[in-house]
Amino acid sequence: MRSHLSLLCYFVLAILLLTYSPASAQQGQTLRIVKGKRVTLRADASHALSYIWFRDGEPVQGQHHQHLIVQDAGVYTVLALGDYCHSDLSDPVEIIVDPNGEEVYVDIEVRNLPELKQVTLQHEFNYQLMVLNNSEVDADDVVVTFKLPPQLSYLEVDFDGIADIQYNESLHELTWKIPQLAAKAAISQWIRVRGELAGEAITLAKVSSKQTDANLANNESTSIVTIVNFFIPNVFTPNGDGVNDTFTISGLELFQSNELRIYNRNGAAVYHGKNYRNDWDGGGLAEGTYFYHLEIVDGKGKKHNHKGYVMIIRKR
Repeated sequence: MRSHLSLLCYFVLAILLLTYSPASAQQGQTLRIVKGKRVTLRADASHALSYIWFRDGEPVQGQHHQHLIVQDAGVYTVLALGDYCHSDLSDPVEIIVDPNGEEVYVDIEVRNLPELKQVTLQHEFNYQLMVLNNSEVDADDVVVTFKLPPQLSYLEVDFDGIADIQYNESLHELTWKIPQLAAKAAISQWIRVRGELAGEAITLAKVSSKQTDANLANNESTSIVTIVNFFIPNVFTPNGDGVNDTFTISGLELFQSNELRIYNRNGAAVYHGKNYRNDWDGGGLAEGTYFYHLEIVDGKGKKHNHKGYVMIIRKR
């Protein structure tokens, strides 16, 4: 029975560097820190109710919690206390304080760059995530996160298969891990998405590194892309009541240029306009069905053609 209970008290020690990204430490390890820096020792024990921490074999007075914050040199161990048993003393963790050491600072910058500022619903486009090391030293364990809003869906990332990039669908968040970024170097990735909901799509990119960042102002980058529902109506009512009086095409302003032609049932042109501004009111034409041909040119210079019909109804 004793051996079974002792399993419930099994535990390990882990170390978290408070001023760095979290990093695990093995049992029995030696950790060197700069004078003035603090580290957190954490005891992970199943069913433990309290803890006794030791420094150089002597109990640390008043410290009975799972975590112990230390900045003094010494050999630290911990004992976990439970209802029915106590654990064995942990393997030691030695903290060595370097009084002459200097902390290494970096300046890591992230840029969140959409290729378009406005897109139509269901349109696919790209973001470029760029990470720059503006400092004179290499940066280690660089981590970039890219948060997508509900207006966007993630499609794919363009990488060579070596980069450590993962997408968490439940969080709508992409994580990109860079083991090391050389001093004065830059690296980028392209992220392909699709507009799913009309509105402002606000994305947030964040970056962190193992070293302390001396400039937190450029660790985050936000961008806004407007998702617009491109829609061509098939009826409008130019009767002067101020409602639906012109042939209004939603999302037309997204495109570089456009050209609209309207034809009657006989195929004769009744309207022609370049860079149409949603201002055609039927021009005194009789009620009935007319046919349109709309040519639009997107931001990349590609032409798109739309054809259909629109009805003019003037009755109030």
